[in-house]
Amino acid sequence: MNSPNSINYGNDVITQKDTNYSQSNPMATQQLFTESQLNAQNPENSLPANNVPAEEKSPANELSEENDENNKKHLKRRSKREVEGRNYVCKLCSKSYLSYPALYTHYKQKHNTNNSSGRGRGRPKKLNEFENEKSYSPQSTTYFSKEERTGKTNPEDEINNCIDLAFNDLYNYEKKNRIIERGMNFYDSIEKHPFLSKFKQDTHDLNKNLGDEHQPADLVLIEYLNRMSAYCNPTYYVKLIKFVTLFREHSNIINAEKNKNLNGTNKEYTEVNDAEDVPDSSNEFITDFLDPEEKHEDLGYTREECIDLTQNLCYWMYENNFTCSKLSLINENK
Repeated sequence: MNSPNSINYGNDVITQKDTNYSQSNPMATQQLFTESQLNAQNPENSLPANNVPAEEKSPANELSEENDENNKKHLKRRSKREVEGRNYVCKLCSKSYLSYPALYTHYKQKHNTNNSSGRGRGRPKKLNEFENEKSYSPQSTTYFSKEERTGKTNPEDEINNCIDLAFNDLYNYEKKNRIIERGMNFYDSIEKHPFLSKFKQDTHDLNKNLGDEHQPADLVLIEYLNRMSAYCNPTYYVKLIKFVTLFREHSNIINAEKNKNLNGTNKEYTEVNDAEDVPDSSNEFITDFLDPEEKHEDLGYTREECIDLTQNLCYWMYENNFTCSKLSLINENK
């Protein structure tokens, strides 16, 4: 039985994990409790630092305590936050590690490079042995390195042209009924579209800093599309713009009542609210709204591609602190 937060796509499940941490602290997902928090919860397990009777503290004991403290400093385990000494860098996703065994484990677990030869033991592969093994992880920009996706869309003259192509393909009159059936608004010109018109007016500056975590979700989605233009060829970029637009439209439909109660405005949910809750409707977007196996075949997305693009978008928002919801893909058959 799936948990309430699991997103079921047949055999594949995207699970939404409650991270319970501030958006400004992405490292919190790696934390449980500090020692002080544990002691606060279980005071009987906590002993005062001065609970040793004075008569038992001889100079020899004090010297021993000092040596123990020095040894603890030398034996202190390097933490995941430590930056210095991370000289082992993954060539597929650029993550860095303090040792080669850690990097090797990362390759096997994250990039599916573990051979199924049945040996189970042996020396770790050399780094150059990994270079020929392609990884198209949907949780990073390496997803766009596949031949039919890879390339670059020029911000100066190609992005706006791709926006026009995406709008014309998505909102042509042949698809009007399907658009309306799903509760979306139909627009006869791009100037009337609150998202794509704003995206077209953007400067598409890839060097500017990302906005803060409380900016409207529309601006977050525009920033995502801007950044991905550096990895997509124009043909696939049109497809990505359509996908993000559909994802946004569904989010506005799902949150329409919530938006009305919170803001009392005619503007859509993603125009005035941040992206914190945007990934929460990923399940319904794939299975009910987009339904690539039945209702939206003409949009050109396979079921696998829909899941991958949803992961890519939501993971990018999570990595850049625009949401606390992290999506993970698991297999029910395992």
